[in-house]
Amino acid sequence: MATCSRRVALAAVAAAVVSAATASGQLTGPNGWPSESPVWPRYPVGDRGRRVHVLNGTWEFAFLGDRPLERALPKTVSWEPVTVPDAFDARPDRPSCETCWPSQDAARENDTGHDGQQSVPPWWAGDGEASSCSSCCSRAFGDQGNRRCWNSEDPSSANGRSFAKCCGQDPLRYRRGVAAYRAEVELEPGTASLLLLGGCALRCLVTVDSSFIADHAGLSPFTVEVPASKLEGQRVRTVTILVDNRFDRRTHPVHQPGYDWYQAGGILRAVQLHSLPGPDLSYLAAVEVFPRSLEHVDVRVRPSLRAASRAELLYRWRFDDGDGCDSRGWAELVAVEGLLGVKVPGARPWSPAAPNLHRLKVAMLEPSGELLDCVEVRFGLRTVATRGRDILLNNEPVKLFGFNRHDLTDSPVLSHGDLVRDIMILKEIGANFVRGSHYAQDQRFLDLCDVHGLLVWEEVLGWQNTLEDFSDGVFMMQSLKLADEMAAASANHPSVIFFGFFNEGRSGDGSPATAGAYQAMASRLREKSAGTRLISWGSNAAIDDKHLAFADVCSFHDYPAWYPTNEPAQIQQVREIPLLWEAFGRFVEEHYPDKPLLITEAGAGGLFGRHGPSDEKWTEEYQSLLMQLHLLSITVNPRVAGLALWQFADIPIDRKTSSEDQRPGGLNNKGVVGITRLPKVAFQAIRLIRKQQPGEYFGLVLPPEDAPRLEGMFRT
Repeated sequence: MATCSRRVALAAVAAAVVSAATASGQLTGPNGWPSESPVWPRYPVGDRGRRVHVLNGTWEFAFLGDRPLERALPKTVSWEPVTVPDAFDARPDRPSCETCWPSQDAARENDTGHDGQQSVPPWWAGDGEASSCSSCCSRAFGDQGNRRCWNSEDPSSANGRSFAKCCGQDPLRYRRGVAAYRAEVELEPGTASLLLLGGCALRCLVTVDSSFIADHAGLSPFTVEVPASKLEGQRVRTVTILVDNRFDRRTHPVHQPGYDWYQAGGILRAVQLHSLPGPDLSYLAAVEVFPRSLEHVDVRVRPSLRAASRAELLYRWRFDDGDGCDSRGWAELVAVEGLLGVKVPGARPWSPAAPNLHRLKVAMLEPSGELLDCVEVRFGLRTVATRGRDILLNNEPVKLFGFNRHDLTDSPVLSHGDLVRDIMILKEIGANFVRGSHYAQDQRFLDLCDVHGLLVWEEVLGWQNTLEDFSDGVFMMQSLKLADEMAAASANHPSVIFFGFFNEGRSGDGSPATAGAYQAMASRLREKSAGTRLISWGSNAAIDDKHLAFADVCSFHDYPAWYPTNEPAQIQQVREIPLLWEAFGRFVEEHYPDKPLLITEAGAGGLFGRHGPSDEKWTEEYQSLLMQLHLLSITVNPRVAGLALWQFADIPIDRKTSSEDQRPGGLNNKGVVGITRLPKVAFQAIRLIRKQQPGEYFGLVLPPEDAPRLEGMFRT
C-alpha cells in the first residue's frame, strides 16, 4: 500500500511539461503569409509546382448575428481584425488580475474550495497573484462564474466585478449566429489554386472573389478547387468565409445541441491556399501509403479530376529523398495503378518504442518534363491486426492504456505549444494510447503522435446519435463525407490504428436503418483505409449492442460507481468494478471469440481543488480511487485488450443543454488534469502505477486517513 497527501506536489512535472511546449517557426512568403505547411504532407518547391500560402494570421472579422447564412453580406459591414484560427464564440479568457484581485493576499483568500477552505495547492498559489487570478477564472468557468472567487458581493467594489469583466471574456462568448471572415492573398495572375481548411464549424460557406466554392458542415479537413480569376491581370484574391454556429437539423444535422462538449464556431484550424503553376487544375490530390508488412507498402496516387483526364502526364517517385523535387533519375509509375508491394529501402519499423518514419515524394510532370506538382508524404512501417482477444501491433500483442482527449482548453483553438504540452503530459503519465473525441483530430496533433509514438483512435463527428439520425439522408450523407475526409487526411499517420464513428450511438437498436448506418460507416472506413486500421465505435449498449459483427474490436463504455452523480457513493459498487470488466470480457470471449475487447470510456468526475474522503463523490480523491481501480483491474485482466479513461482534461460544455448536477461550473470535470492542464490527484496516482516495473505492485495510492478503510479493496 502506498499513500499520498491531499496536496500532491507536481511542480516539477508541470514545469517540465510546460517548458517542452515550444512553438514552431514559420517561413514567410513574399506576400506576408507563411509559406511552409504547418502539417504533413509537404510540397517541395522546384522551378515550378504549387506554392503554399498559410493564411494563419490577421483576417477581417464581423459578427452578423441572427440572420440567414445564405444571405449576401450587408453593404455596410463593421470589420475588425482577428487572428485566424479563431473560435469567435469561445475565445480564450484574458483575466484582469489588477482589476479584480488588487492584492496577492486577496487573490489567495478568494481562491477557496466548496467547503470554504483554501483549495489551491501550495506549488500553484506560490506562483503569486497572476496564477491565482487565472486559476479562479478557469475554475469558475461558465456564463456567470463562481461567486466564491470574489470576497465581496458588492458590485461596486474592486473584487465584486462581473465574471466576464474580471476574467476578460470576449463579448461574443457563447453567442450564436453568423460571422464573416475575410482575407486577401496575392497570387500570380491567371493561376488556379486550392483552398485547404483544417477545420471550420459548424457550417461554413466559402467564397473567393464573391464566387461561391464550398458549403461544408462538420469538423474535418477539406480541400476545394479555386479556378483562375476571369479578370485579366488580377493578382489579389479575396477569400471570404461565412460561419454559422447555430444548430439546424435541415442543413447540418451532424452538429446537434445535445453533444457533450461546447461546439464552437469559427475557422478553428489552419487555412492554406496553394497556388498552382497556371490556370490548369492538374495536381496531385493525394498520395497514400498503406503498409503491407514491416518492409513493403502499397502506394495509392490520386490525381485531380483534370489530371486524371490527361493520359500524357508523367509520374515519378522516390523514398527518403533529399531537399527539393529534382525528379531526374526517379522511378516512374502509372498513377491509376499506383504501387503494390514495393519494398522500402532501409526499412525501419514504426512502434511506440521506436517511432521511425520514412518519406515518399511523388512528382507530376508534363510530357516535356516540366514540373506540375510535387508532394512529399511521411509514413511509418507498422501493421495492426487482431488475433483472438489480442490487438497485434507489428505482429506482437499490445496492451493499450490512455485517455479520451478533446481538442479543447477554454477554446478549441490550440497553439503548437499547447499540443506539444498535451503530448508530454500523456507521455509523463504513462499513456501509450489516446482516443480522439469525438471528431477528426487536428493534423498537427497526429503529426506529433507519429513522432512521439502515441497510438491513436480517430473518429467521425457524432455523439449518442439515434434512429432519427440514421434514418436522415442528410445526416448519413454528411457522416459518410466526414468519414471520407478523415480517412484521406490521416491515411499516412502510423499512429492512427483505429477509425471509429457514432460514439455511443443507439447501437442497441436492431432496426434496419440503424443496422444499415453502422454497416455503411464500417464498410466505408474499411475501404478508405485499405485494411490498415481497425474499425470500431464506442458502445454504451455494450453487451446489448446489436451490430458488433461490423466491428473489428468490441469497444464498451460504462461508468460504474459514478452515476447518478447526485447520490452518495456506494462503496460496494466501487468494489465490484473489477467484476464488471471481467463479466464484459467473458461475454465477448463467448459471443465474439475473434474480437478483442477495449474499454473505451470509464471514469469519474473530480472538481479541481475539491478535496475530501476517498469515498465522497466529486472529490479529487474519489475520482482517483475509481480511476485506479479501472486501471489496475484491466491491467491484470487478460480478457481486456486495453483502456481509455474518460478523460484527459476537463472541458467546457454547453450550459444550455447540461445540468449543474452533471456538469458543475460549465465543465465536464472528469479530466485527470484541469482545463489549464494542472494535475489532479488522479494524475499522480496513475503516474505512479504506470511507472512500476513489470511484476511490481504496491497497492492503491490513498491518503493516509483513508488507507485503513480502503487499502484492501483491490488485490493481485
